[in-house]
Amino acid sequence: MTGLPAFVADLGRETLRAPRAGVRRLLAMDPPMEARWLGLLLVTVLSVFVTGLSLLLLPPGSEPGILALLADPFVGVPSQALSLVIAAAAIAGIGRLFGGHGGFADALLLVVWIEFLMTFAQAGELAVMLVLPPLGVFLALALLAWFLWVIVNAIAELHGFRNLALVLLGLAGGFVVVVVALALVLSGLGILTVT
Repeated sequence: MTGLPAFVADLGRETLRAPRAGVRRLLAMDPPMEARWLGLLLVTVLSVFVTGLSLLLLPPGSEPGILALLADPFVGVPSQALSLVIAAAAIAGIGRLFGGHGGFADALLLVVWIEFLMTFAQAGELAVMLVLPPLGVFLALALLAWFLWVIVNAIAELHGFRNLALVLLGLAGGFVVVVVALALVLSGLGILTVT
């Protein structure tokens, strides 16, 4: 593997092994804003595609409603893109409230990159579930814990924070903000009904 695929694979391995070093390298690339928005679109489409594939592994009629909704490209792509933009805004805004120096553009790049890595991890998890279904649950939990560690370290690097426990608390608060904001927007658009 050479060229861009080799670079992406190498950066992905570094981000997963040493998140802060990987994030420093990612941010040092400083792609133009257009590339960041294009990355958002591409990773959103990829994520919706993998979500659709995961539905194929579930017995008919047993898929969660929200998962089926997000697998629909006409709902999933704008919803996923909106959630990533809100997440980037929350990471930038909440971080700055607590003295961080990361801006929206870099937070967007970070969110797109982590979503890209998570989507590939999810695809790998699907492959494992096809071969060894019982292992899928344990792998999902391990990946969730690993990506939580990556995200906390990435946000800390973005803002120049040192205390990871406080970053984790901020991430939990930010998650609530993102979920509420997304629910309000989707409800306002008539995509999601709140009962």
